[in-house]
Amino acid sequence: MVRIRVPLLAITALLSLASARSLAQESPRFSGAWTLDPEQSDDIDAKINTSIAGMNVIVRQVARPRLRSTNVPYPRLVFSFDENVNVEMPGYPTVASPANGQPVFWHRRTGGPCTEMRRSCVVVTTTWEDRALVQTFRSEDGQRQNVFTVSPDGTTLTMVVTMTSPRLPAPLVYRLVYTRPS
Repeated sequence: MVRIRVPLLAITALLSLASARSLAQESPRFSGAWTLDPEQSDDIDAKINTSIAGMNVIVRQVARPRLRSTNVPYPRLVFSFDENVNVEMPGYPTVASPANGQPVFWHRRTGGPCTEMRRSCVVVTTTWEDRALVQTFRSEDGQRQNVFTVSPDGTTLTMVVTMTSPRLPAPLVYRLVYTRPS
């Protein structure tokens, strides 16, 4: 048992160090406000229709409004970094979680803490993968992953959303494009 713990602790320490290094290198590129560019972004309704096309007509009528209500394009995003990665979406609760992949419970309606994954309480993890900030929300009935990348010139932020659920016949995937406000 001791032999297993030492390598596991070393791996955990290396991952934390790598995460801290990524945070220090990439956070300035993400920091600040970003405004949605609807013309460059995907049509979410069309993507929802594609995702639920394999459902029968009655189930689609239930699934479509539910997916629309949870996939509203945020007109503005604001990223800030301290001990957590903070993503503000005006009109919605701020999501704050450590960038090392440590899971936190988060209440999607209030933004406050909660104690278990139930109803509006989800588990959020945030990690750096290469130069992308990956935010994952797990709930009782599925998962949403937001992958944020910044263009090499620092003027465009792309958010690729992937929603999966045993209830969906195909993942819902769409892309939102943001620019720095002038």
